[in-house]
Parts: sequence; C-alpha cells; structure tokens
Amino acid sequence: MDDFIEILKKITPEVVEILERRYDVLKNVKYHQPIGRRMLSEKLKLSERIVRNEVDILRSLGLLKITDNGTILTNEGEELLEKLSNMVYDIKGLESLRQTVKDILGARDVFIVPGDADTNPYVLKELGNVASKVILPLLQNVRIIAVTGGQTVKEVVDNFPVCSFKDILVVPARGGIGQEVEKQANTLAANLAKKLGGRYKLLHLPDTMDEEIYNLIAKKEEVQDVLNDINNADMLIFGIGNAIEMAKRRKFSQEMINKLCQVGAIGEIFGYYFDREGNIVYSTTTVGIKLEKIKNIKYMIGVAGGAHKAEAVLSLNGIKHSSIFVIDEGIARRIVDIKR
Repeated sequence: MDDFIEILKKITPEVVEILERRYDVLKNVKYHQPIGRRMLSEKLKLSERIVRNEVDILRSLGLLKITDNGTILTNEGEELLEKLSNMVYDIKGLESLRQTVKDILGARDVFIVPGDADTNPYVLKELGNVASKVILPLLQNVRIIAVTGGQTVKEVVDNFPVCSFKDILVVPARGGIGQEVEKQANTLAANLAKKLGGRYKLLHLPDTMDEEIYNLIAKKEEVQDVLNDINNADMLIFGIGNAIEMAKRRKFSQEMINKLCQVGAIGEIFGYYFDREGNIVYSTTTVGIKLEKIKNIKYMIGVAGGAHKAEAVLSLNGIKHSSIFVIDEGIARRIVDIKR
C-alpha cells in the first residue's frame, strides 16, 4: 500500500490533490450539514465555482444530496468518508509523522488528525472525535476525571458517546475563565458526566483571584472537597494554550502581556506560562489543579489544534513524557520543522 501511494504521488500528483480536496469537501459537509454552497466555499477557502463543481461531481456519485436547506451527506457518503479518512492518513504519511513527533516530544503517545485547525475549522471537531475514541477504552481504570475548559476540550465532550460509567466522577480542573459559559470547565464537567452516566461536582469560583482571597476561600469545606477530588484525579483532559492568547482571554493588562513577551512566554496550561525551554516564567493564583500534583495522574490527555500552537506543545517539558497528545497535522509538521 505504501509503495502504491508513493507511485501515485509521483506519477499523478494531481489525483492526490483532487482526492484531498474532495475529502475536505465531504468532511466540511459532515460537520456543518445542511450547508449552503456559499458557506461551504468560505470554510474551504475555495471559489464558489470550484465548490459548485466538486459538489456536483460528488452528488452524481451518490455521496452528497442537495436539499432545500443545503447540502448533506448520503449514507453512502458517510461510509466512503470513513474509508477515505484512512486513505488520506496514509497518503499524508501521518503514521511516520506520528512516530517522529512522539520521539521529539518523548510523549507517552501521540495521535494525529489530518489537516490544520488554523485553516480548516472542522479539524477541531475531528480532534474531539479522535480524542474521545482514545479516552473511551481507558475509562475502565478511572474513578475521577478532571477537565479544563476551552473550545478544543468542548469538542472532545461533544463527540463523546453516551455510555455507562456510573462510578466515575467528573470535576472541573480549574475555575471559570472568560464569558463563554458553554466552554467553561464547570459546564464541560457536567456535560461529560451526563454522557458517561456518572456524577459531577462543580467549582463555583473564577479561575484566578487575589492570593489573600484565594487562601480564605480555599479553606471552605465545600471548596476543599472539590479541590481534593481534582488533585486525586486519575485522568486529566486538558487543552493547550498559546501564552499570549490565554493572557488576553484572562484580560491581562497590556503591561502584563508585554512582560510575558519579554520573558519569552510561549505556552500555557493551568495558569502556568512556559518559555521555549519549558521553564515556568509566570504563574497566576489559579483555583484548581496544581502543576506539582499532576505527576500522580494516571492518564494525561492533551488536545490541541492549529499549527500556531506547536511551540506551546513543545514548551511543556515537565509533562510531555507522561502525556498522550491528540494534535492535528498542522502542529505535528510545525514541530518537526522547528526541531530540524
């Protein structure tokens, strides 16, 4: 199969290009159906003429159907897309890339999703889908799951199948951040618990606060109860942030953002900011999981999409060896480029 793919790339590279384009069309339809051609054109960043032509071809093959509300996948289209996903994975050489990135990171394991979330929004949904499949077989050995907030972790929860793990407790790994309630750790913990048929506890506190106030609140019995569960989690599902993006989300002052730039902050997890060498260059008084506690966690699942987060992933020296990363092709290829 590998030899055939290499021959195909050399003899008919245009065939590979067409295959990858039609894969992108089918994937976008899958995650946004029913979708109009103009919206599909915007998501693919292709002209409406090209999109119309591709949709017409895929419809004639019985893979797409045009309805009054927009384009949808047919059952045959769903089945073919599953097979096509495996083919695209092979064509792009992602198994070899996966092993290279795993070696570079020294990670417990790495899973790669085709595409780049920076240019293909549906890739985030694919990350959620793959991450949920990675996590599911591990749950037999898990009592407590902690989850952070953010869009990528939300995709993991949204893609999780309904199942029965009544004994599992899900807790937020940290307090709330930002205004989007649907992406906050509390919301995601509750939603994941419902998918699992398990239990959940919430942490009704902001992510960061004055240290003196934190010390007072942390002594409360109900807060101590949740913090104890967080720090005894068997699994942590976390997103990986670009340092400056996260500082802006936390509404840091411009002066503070400039300081983070000056000290070389690249990546962020749990309120800790790392430079290229993996040194902690700044940390907030964050409510929730502490970096020194994660060494006891059985399964660390880091999920990230978008090539611009490659350096953030590389900066996590303290946790890379114990983590399972689910990342996209954009991050993976950028990591290899940086380490060349």
